[in-house]
Amino acid sequence: MVRGAAKAKAQEANAKKQQAAKKSGSQLGLGAKALSLDCAICKTRMPTLQNLKDHMESKHSASPLPDGLEEGLRAQAEKRAMDQKLKDKKAPPSAAPKKKKKKKKKKGGDADLSLLMEGLGTGKKKR
Repeated sequence: MVRGAAKAKAQEANAKKQQAAKKSGSQLGLGAKALSLDCAICKTRMPTLQNLKDHMESKHSASPLPDGLEEGLRAQAEKRAMDQKLKDKKAPPSAAPKKKKKKKKKKGGDADLSLLMEGLGTGKKKR
C-alpha cells in the first residue's frame, strides 16, 4: 500500500515538527525580557538606551539624565562602528557593473503589436 507508507511518513514528519514547536516554548515572556531598562522616575520599561534617553528628554526634561547613560550610548556607538568595520573587511569588493548590450529592434515589431491589438479587439489593423 503506497498511501499507507506515505501517511506514516507524513505523520512522523508532523510529530517531529510538533516536538520542535514544543521545545521553542511560548513567546509570552520574550517581550518582557526585551524591555530591560526602567525609567527611574515613572518606572516605564524601555528596550534600548537610546529609547530611555529620548524618553527622559521628552517626558522628564527637568530632571537630569541617569548616571552612565551617555557613556553607555557612546560605548554602543563604538561597538557598532567596530562591527561595521569588521563587516566591511569581510565583504568582497564590489565589482564594477557590467554594461548591458543594447538589443537591436527587429523589423516588424510593430506588426506583432498590431496583430496582438487586433486579437484583443483594442486596436485597428495597420496597413
